[in-house]
Amino acid sequence: MKDFDVVVVGAGPTGLVLAGLLSRAGVKVLVVERRIDRGDRPKAVVLHAPTLELLDSFGLLDEVTDRSIPLERFAFHLNGTGSFTADMTGLDTHLDGYRNMPQPILEGLLEKYALGYGARIEYGVSYLSHEAGDSGGSDTVVRFEGYDDVRCSYLVGSDGPRSAVRESLDIPMAGRSLSTSYLLIEGVPRELVGRDEVGVHVGANGMVTMMPIPGDQVLMAGPVVNGLTLDRGASVPWRRIADAIDTLGFGSRLKLAEALRTSHYSVDLRVAERWVSGNVVLAGDAAHLNTPAGGQGLNLGIGDALALSWRLLAALRHDEAELLAGYEAERRPYATRVGQTTFLAPLIDRMRSAVDVNDPAVRAELAELALSWSQLYPDHGNRPGARHDARYELSAGARVPTSIRDAEGRLTPFLPSSDRVDASTLLWFDDTEPASVESDLPVPPVREVRRVARPATDGRVTVPDGARGLLVRPDRLVAEAIGS
Repeated sequence: MKDFDVVVVGAGPTGLVLAGLLSRAGVKVLVVERRIDRGDRPKAVVLHAPTLELLDSFGLLDEVTDRSIPLERFAFHLNGTGSFTADMTGLDTHLDGYRNMPQPILEGLLEKYALGYGARIEYGVSYLSHEAGDSGGSDTVVRFEGYDDVRCSYLVGSDGPRSAVRESLDIPMAGRSLSTSYLLIEGVPRELVGRDEVGVHVGANGMVTMMPIPGDQVLMAGPVVNGLTLDRGASVPWRRIADAIDTLGFGSRLKLAEALRTSHYSVDLRVAERWVSGNVVLAGDAAHLNTPAGGQGLNLGIGDALALSWRLLAALRHDEAELLAGYEAERRPYATRVGQTTFLAPLIDRMRSAVDVNDPAVRAELAELALSWSQLYPDHGNRPGARHDARYELSAGARVPTSIRDAEGRLTPFLPSSDRVDASTLLWFDDTEPASVESDLPVPPVREVRRVARPATDGRVTVPDGARGLLVRPDRLVAEAIGS
């Protein structure tokens, strides 16, 4: 029987990021995927700044830039009303804005990174069952179809919405399903579209989003016709989709010269009631299901992997399995709030009822879109997230940016991105030397003391009054403000 430290079920972005981070730290990881290959089916597209920062730390930024398209605006086109626009730039990051990259391309890059550090990735292998050992034990036996039995210390289910790992634990998903099927169509547009803009086209009885992707192609997505429900696995003829899109009333703007691939799925707003069961952990779509707006699910799953990686490493090396409870306590409420704040239907309804495109309430909501969708300013621990008219204080639970933007929009480097999950960082503002770099908090040891300028008080990102430094975890969250 083969032995691994961690077995990851599911080779989507969440599982591959987790495998890469752990392998980079010397952990022996096996990833199994029931698909025989990555395929080319249309999936998530939008990459957020935290994901781009992590890819930068992986040394993949040049490839990402070459194989993706920058996204600077969301434009909401309402038939008969006009267009509302949301600027998606101006964030506190050295990689401002968002980028569009088809998920299969992203998975290929992440797989290459994980393999480079020794991860084992097996396709065409289905998880069947496991016999769990005690929490923190090393005797869990996992059984597969298409692969030998494996013994491991921890098992991670990142195997998607219909997670076999979650079902084996009998963990329910709380929430609701939306009644309308969500369609995905990849193809070549008949007319040129703006390459730095995502267009959301809203008709009287449905909507569709057109997103530019590499190769002069577009991905069209959305509940094209309200109330259209399709059985899982049912094929959707392109002609039927095209006729449905025509009913939105946008004419040739939404016509394709060629449809390359189509698919559909149901949309759920659900969160698993438990994320940790002994030494089995859920992450990504196995733990939470979100609306597709802005690529929240993909990027949220990558955030799960980063938050889980350093805790798993501590559990393996220092017998600190209790840290996994902190993973669930932190990420589960956040996933719930992300699902609530990125549901587009209420915003679309307010646009429909607006007198014109200058409606102040709608414009104010659109001004927050880039911040609230970016996952750069999480509200862990019920701390407030960032708003244009408020400050984001780097107290415990806040996410530390790679760069900070001042009131005039200028960026100052703050904390570079990193792929090390075995080390914390001490950001130090004071002129004196820190008395100690040791901490009683359950975080990895400090490997670097980084002297930085205290953020200006008039910028969006600030630090607590009196703080001399920040103890920062590997997932970039503040563990403690020192001396405040």
